[in-house]
Order: sequence, then C-alpha cells, then structure tokens
Amino acid sequence: MRQNQRKKPGMKGAVALFLAVLLLPMLYLLRSPASAPSLKEPQESTPSKVRVTAAPAERRPSIRQGFSASATLEARERVVLLSKVSGRLKEMRVSQGDFVKKGDVVAVLDHRDQDAQVSALQAQVISAKAETEQTRAQLENATKEKERYERLRKEGYATQQELDSRIMTYQSARASHNRSLASVKQQEANLSAQKVSRSEYIILSPMDGVVLKDYSLTPGTMISDSTSIAEIGNVRTMKGVAQLSETQASRIFVGMKVVLGGDGFSGIEVDGSVSRISPYVDASTRTLQVEVVADNVASGGVLKPGMFVSVLFVEAEAHDALTVPSHALRENNKVFVEKDSVVEERNVEVGLNLPDIVQILSGLEEGERVIIGGKNLKGGEKVVVAE
Repeated sequence: MRQNQRKKPGMKGAVALFLAVLLLPMLYLLRSPASAPSLKEPQESTPSKVRVTAAPAERRPSIRQGFSASATLEARERVVLLSKVSGRLKEMRVSQGDFVKKGDVVAVLDHRDQDAQVSALQAQVISAKAETEQTRAQLENATKEKERYERLRKEGYATQQELDSRIMTYQSARASHNRSLASVKQQEANLSAQKVSRSEYIILSPMDGVVLKDYSLTPGTMISDSTSIAEIGNVRTMKGVAQLSETQASRIFVGMKVVLGGDGFSGIEVDGSVSRISPYVDASTRTLQVEVVADNVASGGVLKPGMFVSVLFVEAEAHDALTVPSHALRENNKVFVEKDSVVEERNVEVGLNLPDIVQILSGLEEGERVIIGGKNLKGGEKVVVAE
C-alpha cells in the first residue's frame, strides 16, 4: 500500500513541480556573472588631471606702453611754384614723382622778347662804358693841362686868365666823366632788372625734394601770372597731425617719442617725435592738434605723402624684456609654472603691464611655461597641458 502511494504524487507535488519549472530560468539570470554582485572590495577611483593651456616666457627686443592716434602724412616742407609772369609754356622738365635739387629747372616759358631786351640793354651798357672811356681820357688831359698851368703861373710864365681857362676845362671834363659813369651804372641797373624779369620765365626748384604735382601741364599751354606750375615737397622729413583728446594731450610733451605704423609699410616701425603742440583746444571737437615728425631717410623712404598711419605715443619703454601673456598673471602678482605636468606657484615682480603681455622683472626664467587656463589651481597639482 505504501509503495503505491509513492508512485502516485498528490496535488501538492504537482504544484511544486510547476513552480520549479517556472522559477528556474529566473534563478539562472539572477546568478549570471553580469548581474551577480562582485565579491571583491571596491577600489578607490584615481582623481582626473586638470586640462590647462601654457605658454613659454619669451624675451622681446622692446615693448612700449602708451596710447595711439591716427594721422595722415605729408611732407614737412612743401611749396607750390606759381608763375609771376604770363607767357606760353615752352618746356616742362619735370613730372610727378621726379626728384629735384635746389636750383634745378622745373619749367621754361617762352622768353624771346625778354632775351631781345636783355641784348639791347647789354649794348647800351657797352656804349655807355665806351663813352666813359672817352670822358676819362678828356679828364686826364684836362687835369694835366691844369697842373701844368698852375706851375707856369707860379713861375710867372702864364697869366691868371690862362690858368682859369684850364681850370674851367678841367671842371667840365670831370663833370662829363661823372655823368658817363652814372650813365653806365644806370644802364647796368636796367640790364640787371631786365635779367631778373627774364629769369621769371625760367622756373627753378627752391629746395631739394620730390615733385608731388605737375598739374598735367604740356608745352604750348598759355600760362598767366599766379598759375600753379608744380608742387615740390621735401620728403626727407615727414610730418603728420593727430587729433588728441584733452586727457591725452595732458600726457604728451614736445620731443616725446612716437612710433609710426601703417598698412603701407607693414612689419616696419618708424621712430619719430612730437614736434609741435597746438596752444588751444578746438571748441567744436574738444580735441587738440599735435604734430609729429619722422626721419624718412632713416626709414628707407617707406613714408609717402598722403599715407594713413597709426601713431603710438610712447610713455614708457623697456628693452630686452621678459614677457608672459597677461592672462597668466594671477592675483598678488603670482603665476603658475608647469614643470613635468605639475603646478608650481611663483611670486614675480612685474614691470610694464600691457593689454596682451606683462613684463616680468624677476621670479621667472626665459622658456619656463606659465599656465594660462585653469581655475582654482594650487601648487603641486597635476595637470595636462593642451596642445
């Protein structure tokens, strides 16, 4: 009887078998390695390094502190040649851009009439001089006669009447000779005046310089008095006029160093100086005119009239300066130096502080890498420098 009962399971056994079949896959999933809890003890996570940017401390030949303004260049000395006489243009000997020296012929007007008048006056001078020679010979004869009769009168061989006659002849010859000398001087003065008048038909350069304008004149053009012939400027020294505010003007002085820069001579800096400061402020613009000059010869002639330039008024300057980017300087004049990916804190002495760079006087060596990025850094912290 007991054996038959074991062979025939009851209701409870059937339920247990059903649950076992149902729960077996779930138990397998719960015991899988992916979801099973680790038996190892948790390890501490390694702190991540801060990413920063860095730049080396660099030496610069010079750095300058000041403020900038703009100006247009022009020749410091320039002149417009005008005709003082009327005439037809015979020859134009220069063109725009030509270099001329003082006394070089710029233009020639037709002066044939003036040449004829000069020749006529020269002839008159020659005639007057010839007459002077004649009157001089007469005066010499009259003088000798007067002196001879003076001796004869003393010796009793001539009368007083004969002596008086010789004296009158002498006085007349002397007056005639004096008139001929005066005539020569008058004729020579007339000739000189005519030569001056003739010279106005030949227009010369009054200075060494370059022809800035030739006014497109061609031979045959009728020139009247006050006609512009050419404009000549001495470009060895260039000048520019800058407009400064009242605050800026209070910071400058005559002789102050300036540095010119411009697109027309990119990469080149031209030194100059303040040459003149206007004594008054323009009430309409509230600005003051300041004239600066620069040696164009020393610059290699890169400065041209009409160029638009920037003018840096140098208030302070340092040579062979060790510099770092401005953003590398922290509070209390500190910088962070990166060495072997480790932060080192340094106190530095600061010189000129410009918008983009700072001069370091001490506390840093050339080539050392200062950290630009990164906040809340501290000495000894490990960093990764971004390329």
